[in-house]
Amino acid sequence: MLTFLNSAILFGLAAVSIPILIHLFTRQKNKTILFSSLKFLKELQRQKIRRLKIRQILLLILRALLILLLVLAFARPTLKSKNISSLKTSAQLTAVIILDNTLSMGLESNGRLLLEKAKSRAAEIVSLMRQGDEIYLIYPQAVPKFAFEGARFSPESVQQFITDTPLSFQSTDYSAALIAANEILLKTQNINKEIYLIGDLQKSGFSTTYAVEAQAGVDEQDSKLFLLPVIPDALENLSVTEITIGNQILEKGKVAEIQATIKNTSGQKISNKLVHFFVNGKRQAQDVINLEANAASNLIFRMVPGQSGFQSGHVLLEEDYLMADNRGYFGFNIPDQIPILLVGNKPEDTQYINLALNPGKNAGTFIKANRIAATKFGDTELSDYRVIIFSNVHNFSSTEVVKIQNYVKLGGGVFFMLGDDVDLRNYNDKLHKKLKLPVFTQTISQQDKESFLTLGKIDYKHPVFKGVFGEEKAVESPHVRFAVDVQADIPVEKIIEYSNGSPFLFESKLQAGRIFYLTTSLASDWSDLIYRGLFVPLLNRSVMYLSGAASNENEQLLVGREIEFASEKVAAGASLVMEKPDGNKVNLKPEIVRGNYFVRFNETDLPGIYKLFNNNALLSQWAVNYNPDELNFEEMDREELKSLLPDKQIIEIPDDQDIAAILQETRFGHEFWKTIMFAALILFVAETVLIKEKQSG
Repeated sequence: MLTFLNSAILFGLAAVSIPILIHLFTRQKNKTILFSSLKFLKELQRQKIRRLKIRQILLLILRALLILLLVLAFARPTLKSKNISSLKTSAQLTAVIILDNTLSMGLESNGRLLLEKAKSRAAEIVSLMRQGDEIYLIYPQAVPKFAFEGARFSPESVQQFITDTPLSFQSTDYSAALIAANEILLKTQNINKEIYLIGDLQKSGFSTTYAVEAQAGVDEQDSKLFLLPVIPDALENLSVTEITIGNQILEKGKVAEIQATIKNTSGQKISNKLVHFFVNGKRQAQDVINLEANAASNLIFRMVPGQSGFQSGHVLLEEDYLMADNRGYFGFNIPDQIPILLVGNKPEDTQYINLALNPGKNAGTFIKANRIAATKFGDTELSDYRVIIFSNVHNFSSTEVVKIQNYVKLGGGVFFMLGDDVDLRNYNDKLHKKLKLPVFTQTISQQDKESFLTLGKIDYKHPVFKGVFGEEKAVESPHVRFAVDVQADIPVEKIIEYSNGSPFLFESKLQAGRIFYLTTSLASDWSDLIYRGLFVPLLNRSVMYLSGAASNENEQLLVGREIEFASEKVAAGASLVMEKPDGNKVNLKPEIVRGNYFVRFNETDLPGIYKLFNNNALLSQWAVNYNPDELNFEEMDREELKSLLPDKQIIEIPDDQDIAAILQETRFGHEFWKTIMFAALILFVAETVLIKEKQSG
């Protein structure tokens, strides 16, 4: 679309008529001359007269065109796309700057962090704005973060915010930032609307889910999206992408395994790089890694915890071009003591369980059991125990079922064992419904004294068996004469199966807690389990697992995710403090959710260990690491981006181009006044040549 930035001068086009008028009024009229002979007429050359007339017409056209071009040049004609709105030079601007400061922008390229380069480009954009322009600054994180509240109307004040922008460990979400930008532009009254996206344009930062929302509401005639890529060179970089505590139960004084996943995020092979392993601030081991381009490998580090309590560690890589991804954190807890509660109808129901868990004063066990009769369970305070074992309990009242349900939801462990006194209907109708357990369907009995069920498939990868039974080692199977089968409609994890495929021992989870279920009894007329070598280690390991003893008790979180904690030790009057990895402390207040007290904390903006204290006593801890997806440096394909945002007018400004010139051309189009002035000069030269020919003729 052709427009004129100085359209008032177009009235000067009337001057084009001046050469025509002069030509008409100065044209010579025929005169009558008396002569006596026709000899002079014969001497006239008809061809010369015709050439003279043509020259006069050409001069007329050249002079009219010369005036026309001069007027057009001063009117500043501009060729603009029909998709670009006509921006008025006097109109105010609303600009939303999306400045990427996420983890990947910490990559060093040519001696500078990508974030510093992005800041420079953002500062240059702001320098081209005027006082009164409406300016916003957004960081494209999973939840977009505004650098300041509301709009700023002074470019100088925005410059300071850009300079002070820190590197964040959050994940990139360009789509969410574009949605936030569009919401701003929908509300503004300014005619001129622009969005600037400055960053490494990671493909992982664009979500197809948000594609429609990212362009919704703002008409393509109203705003423009400028892309200012800050792309790194091909550089070496290793990342700690994941740390897991081995699939086992950690114990004081026993070997434990920590697995670290190391990835080469660059496009070239990396060799002979050291990987260091720290526990409680002390280096325990190191290893050397070699990785092909874009390959990953798992390293196993072994340690022997020498103390109980909450502990933490990290894996550290050598320095490279991105320092922010060189650490991965983990945490675990080895309790001094595991208090458990044994509940049975009769003393003999828990006798062998107690003996297996507490064999004697000199056995060195840290499991402390308290035995009670089932009739006293309703009056017992469950928060004093990490695990509850129910053996041959006849039935449960509705109040007791709710009590068990709340205990499990808050992270408690429960182990159910059957027996002759169990009311299966009561279990199905009350207990199993509340705990979301499968329904008992039928009893499996072997009437023949020589017939019995034996064990079939065993999940040796389960933490209960890790480090105790090798996968190839045969487990002495108990002989089971009576058992109960369950429906398969509710999924459970079968730890041990009978030879017929029915579960012998299965696991179920309910929110933060775990449930074990033994489908037979310890009574001798049901099975001979208590006489087998499997019984004692299986019971002890099960209790340790259900208590969460050092088995990566707290799930490792990603930066930006919310921490949730629920415990009966948290109450309305608790003095709760969350200590962040940088040492800053935040006071917390528990909230009530469905009758239980919960703690929620969402300021997980740093990787590291977060610790929750109650009156200076450590309640729990969490290892928080960066999102490994942030280390995928693949750049978003421009055509794919256009397909995600088909109605967006996208204008890219590479770092080797002048931002001011691109914005001038984009806002006001491509001006042709220089070209027109050059054409006018050519016409002037041509007119001069014709005049000289006329004079010489």
